[in-house]
Amino acid sequence: MNWKNLFTRNNTILSRFKRVESTIYDIVTPINRHIGQQYFETVSLQLCKLIEADYVIIGRYSAQDNSVESISFSDKKKKLPNIRYSLEDTPCDNVIGKNTCRITSGAWEKFPSDSFLVEKKIEGYIGIPLFNSGYQPNGIFIALFKNPIAQAEVIESLVYLFTPRMSSEIEHKKAKEELNLRNKELEITHLELKNKNNELDISLQKLNDAQKKSKENDHLKSTFLANLSHEIRTPMNVILGFSELLRTESLSPEEKDEYIGIINLNGLQLLKVMDNLIDISKLQTRLIQEGPKLFNLNELLENMLKHYMREVKLMQKPLTLYLEKGLKEYHDQIITDQQGLLKVLNHLLDNAVKFTMEGWIKFGYTIADDRLFFFVKDTGIGIPEGKEEVIFDMFRQVSTTHTREFGGNGLGLAISQKYIDTLGGEIWLDKSYEGGAHFCFTIPFEKTHKISGEIPKSSLM
Repeated sequence: MNWKNLFTRNNTILSRFKRVESTIYDIVTPINRHIGQQYFETVSLQLCKLIEADYVIIGRYSAQDNSVESISFSDKKKKLPNIRYSLEDTPCDNVIGKNTCRITSGAWEKFPSDSFLVEKKIEGYIGIPLFNSGYQPNGIFIALFKNPIAQAEVIESLVYLFTPRMSSEIEHKKAKEELNLRNKELEITHLELKNKNNELDISLQKLNDAQKKSKENDHLKSTFLANLSHEIRTPMNVILGFSELLRTESLSPEEKDEYIGIINLNGLQLLKVMDNLIDISKLQTRLIQEGPKLFNLNELLENMLKHYMREVKLMQKPLTLYLEKGLKEYHDQIITDQQGLLKVLNHLLDNAVKFTMEGWIKFGYTIADDRLFFFVKDTGIGIPEGKEEVIFDMFRQVSTTHTREFGGNGLGLAISQKYIDTLGGEIWLDKSYEGGAHFCFTIPFEKTHKISGEIPKSSLM
């Protein structure tokens, strides 16, 4: 036996282990160990130097597409970009889930389809399989050498010191990723549930609002029916009562005229109630038979002025009525729905007369470009704060109790708004007016001469 050669060989191995002893200690000792990605990068760099490999790859195996994705890819100096590749026609295919694969020389020639081996002219290849706690393949350790490997058994023995930790770190990494994915899914589910709850809250709020609106409408309809009965029975009783009084032979001519005026006034009031019911029915079913026609606007308004002056006189109210006209006589012909315009003005003037105890009422119109701007203002009780937005609703009144000082059925403004809509105009309450109530509305106006102007949104006085 050549003792000298044996001693020399063993001494070389011992010297090599002597050189890597400190590195092994640094990697294995618990107080200096790393975890996660930092562990893979540290161990691949140090093992690359330790076993004098040109490249070291620690990869994670995917059974789904039979591929390996590197977790850490290093040469002797630095970390390299991670790679992903299929195991087919590579030496790694003989490693995953099987045994260690060792090629001491000519690796690139034996696997000509492995582009990396061929490109780098890799001679030596060592692949060691990694397994999880259930002994299922989860990764691979690969050492690549540009020169033939002289002591492959020693390198394998050295690497095997680290493979259990690599396997557990890969398993831990996968579990952490699955946990993160699960957390993201839970976050998405939580967000979806939160959005769903918000949608349910909105739906519930809409349902509550609808129920509240329905109850309010029921109350308004009940109030309307009670008021309607009152609005019909009261003038009927007056008409019947004073008709009976006319039979009295001792009445003077002045008393007879007064009683006839009262009967006439209450008859007109009763007629207005019936007209309102017919109008609202027509508007809701869109059975409006009137259409645009040519007429003299000033003449229409002057007749209205005379009518309401007589009505105010019969009611014995200290009221003065004024009319303002925007067009000169004989130039006041317009084309629109005369009956619709008349009904809107009647409703607004009826309210003005009803809610104004003394002072004045002014109504009329001006020209504003291609529109007629109408107004009705008074010195009456006005609209209470907070009621401005609901007065145009059906059955709405300033007071909704069954017994009220002024009467009415809450249809006038709702009918007015619907008529103005059909005429292509707009109606509103001037909230800035403080002397009573100030209603305004516009309707389209075709003219032959340009008349400039702006619609005032405040008092015309």
